[in-house]
Parts: sequence; C-alpha cells; structure tokens
Amino acid sequence: MWPSDTARPIVFGAASVQPLDPAVLAGVELRPPVRRGDLAPLLGRRPGTVVLIDGLFGGSMAVTPTECREVLDAGWTLVGASSMGALRAADLWPLGAIGIGDVFTLYRLGVLRSDADVATLLNAEGGHAELTVSVVHLRAVLAAAAGAGIVAPAVRTAMSRAAEDIHWTERSWPACRLAWRELGVPEPVIAAALRLGRDTSLHPKVRDADTALRSVLSDTWTGDGIGAVRHCPACQERLEGAVFCPTCVSEAHETCL
Repeated sequence: MWPSDTARPIVFGAASVQPLDPAVLAGVELRPPVRRGDLAPLLGRRPGTVVLIDGLFGGSMAVTPTECREVLDAGWTLVGASSMGALRAADLWPLGAIGIGDVFTLYRLGVLRSDADVATLLNAEGGHAELTVSVVHLRAVLAAAAGAGIVAPAVRTAMSRAAEDIHWTERSWPACRLAWRELGVPEPVIAAALRLGRDTSLHPKVRDADTALRSVLSDTWTGDGIGAVRHCPACQERLEGAVFCPTCVSEAHETCL
C-alpha cells in the first residue's frame, strides 16, 4: 500500500467511488467531485498524486484543462479515470496526465467524443449520487443484456438510441423504461435490463475508479517513482521495456516511460 511517510493520494470523486471497498477508500484523501478552482490550492503544497474521477457539469463550472496543466507543471502526478477524470486525461495525456480504464481508452480512440457521454445529474443533497444514467453506463448495461441473450442485437440498438435521445439531465432509468415501452419492448425485457442497471459491477465508471485507485495505492505504482521494473498503471502487468501493455493493450501509460 501507499508508503506511510507519503501523503495519501488526493481523489476527487463521489458516485463512481461510493460502491468501492472501504479499505481502498481508506487509503486516499477523498474529496467531492472536482469543479473549477478546486485544484488551485494544490499548487502551494508539496507535489504528490491527485486522481480525478468525478466532476461537476452544467450547474457548476467544470475544471479546465488549463488548471490540470498547472498542476502537472507544479510536479503533481495527475491521474484521470471514469468521468471528468477520463475527459481531462484524454485532453492532457501528451503533457503527462495518466489515463486509466475503459472510459479513458474510448475517448483516446475516438469512440467517445462528447462530454455528455459521461455526464449525469448528481444529487448534491445525497452525497452526489447519480440521479440520471450516463451513455457509457447505458451502453454497458445493454451490452450485458445482449450478451446474456436477453435482447437481440437489433433491439439493443433501438433501446440504446431511444435512451440516448433523452437529455442527460433527464435520462433516469424510469425515463428509459417509458422510452422502451413506447418502442414496444416487452416488459420482462425492460425489467431484466433495469436489474442489470443496478449491478455496479457493470458500471464502467465504478470499474474504472476501482482500477485507478488500486493502481495508485499499489507499491509498484509507476507514478510514485520509476524503478528498474515498470508496470502498467492500469493492470500492473510488468512491461519490461515494452511501450504498450501486452495485457490491456492500452495507451494509457505511454507517458509513464
């Protein structure tokens, strides 16, 4: 785990980290979702590791790439995953930001292009829990439903398009249910999809947050100083001179050389 004489990694997160193992969360300094201005106080501190997971969209000013670049320039290791973190890591990987996880990789590959693909409405009065469903979560749930034989591929596509047409501030599971009923999707299929939606193991933001936090807490974390043997920050595979990880084939660590 993190060395006792080193400050704990600072993690900005909420909904994506709430389901994680409490033992993992105990190893970090957890702060609310990042917003504009939240990184400025770090510039006067001794550099360490800061992990961006969740951030605020819409109602509050989002953290900017410029703010993230200033933190990097000040010597901090900046890690991004899941949601706002994945977006900023995809913006700044050429400057040294480290992106981890599927959502980051999808942005880097251009499969995801819009901020709205990870945006959700958060409950500020309830620990910033998600009130709506992001596109990345929706697609993961429907992919699992198709993989389990619950929906046919064509039905999956129609269900995804109908739900994605709902604005991100209104795309709740009940709203998805109504849209799918209008499509004529059978009620048992809708009920099965909604059950999968409650399975946090299928939530890509949660999975990526878990991978990111376990990575920065690992005693082989490359961001805490590069030794004789390097490891992929996403899966901890020994790289041994390789530029790309042979296990996850991710470009996430190409700035950790």
